[in-house]
Amino acid sequence: MRLNLQPIAASGFTTARHYRTGEPLHVRWENHQLTLVTPGYEEACDDQWIAPGLFDLQVNGYAGIDFQNDHALSREALLHVVRTLRSDGCHRFLLTLITTEWPSLLHRLRRFREIIHADPELHAAIPGWHIEGPFISAEPGYIGAHCPECARDANPQDIRDLKNLVGNDPLLLTLAPERSGSLDTIREAVRNGFIVSFGHTNATRDQLEAAHQAGASAFTHLGNGCPQLLDRHDNLLWRVLDKPRLHTGIIADGIHVSPQLFRIMHRLLPDPLVWWTTDAMAAASAEPGTYTIGKTSVTVGTDGIVRHPTTGGFAGSSLTPIEAIRRGSQMLDRPWRECWDFLSTNPAKIMGLTSDLQPGFPSGFQLLRHASVNEYTPVPCVSPIASHLGMARPSKRSVKKPQPAALME
Repeated sequence: MRLNLQPIAASGFTTARHYRTGEPLHVRWENHQLTLVTPGYEEACDDQWIAPGLFDLQVNGYAGIDFQNDHALSREALLHVVRTLRSDGCHRFLLTLITTEWPSLLHRLRRFREIIHADPELHAAIPGWHIEGPFISAEPGYIGAHCPECARDANPQDIRDLKNLVGNDPLLLTLAPERSGSLDTIREAVRNGFIVSFGHTNATRDQLEAAHQAGASAFTHLGNGCPQLLDRHDNLLWRVLDKPRLHTGIIADGIHVSPQLFRIMHRLLPDPLVWWTTDAMAAASAEPGTYTIGKTSVTVGTDGIVRHPTTGGFAGSSLTPIEAIRRGSQMLDRPWRECWDFLSTNPAKIMGLTSDLQPGFPSGFQLLRHASVNEYTPVPCVSPIASHLGMARPSKRSVKKPQPAALME
């Protein structure tokens, strides 16, 4: 069976099963926010399910909009992203800014914040920020698609600059703890209420331990931001997985992390420590073609893989949130109901936010149904090798769209 998102009117009511317990619930909502949740009747559910909206901690762009470029600095562009993500099951996300010149990043962050805080719909969907760089490794392989010339050491004043800009907004900061000044920077970030995550790093075991003791608590897209070839005896994956205590992010597309490694990670990491992300960029929920990540142009083929033009390496993803749930559950051979929290409640908890099906909660909600397999063209977990053999992802036009449910009063 395939998982099918149900269209949701701005206001309405319905009966659906709770995604975890299976209990029938009668729900009512106004302006996309739940106002009533009470026990419902079994016969009224009709195989409809309700779950919290998905929450992605790493969205670099979406639906043709690149957050690393100034064309995204408008209310219209951000509303386009927010509404497209909502149609793909994701009701909240952290707007992610990646490595560039520090003054330029701060300027873009300031402008985004002014636009978002002035619009209730945008602010509800974008509660905070993910600053991924420039305090990361410049080593080849570990730098990924980021600008190596812009990568630099951090210092506590950088954190104070961020705090002055974002105030009490939740903020996830990805850095490489081997860089000079990182421990003082981590302590200052934690003092200011930021969540510190490792990423794009080749830190030693001792450096990871010292940074963890300083307050870092997460890891950004483990298995990525590192070279394809690693020492089989001592590498970053072994150093992190040897002591599974970090909130560990994984790109759940079967491309950035192979299905085998994906399953191994899940065997070693307790479910509450795992969070899935799309690491989406402008090509997500858009057609194949040429897109940008900041100053870099990347190509996206019919296989959906985003490639750097010179290295051929991966550069973000075109994965949509609901497709992450489908592929992740397929790779684990687990029901989607057991996987939903990896991309909803787990990320929310990391950021100190709520994600529950209660009236007035800001997490949003999603209605879902099971559909017959023949209503869809299956989307395989495509490996980089398989993609060269012509295993292309289907276009959106191959999916049979559900008819809008009669949910309005």
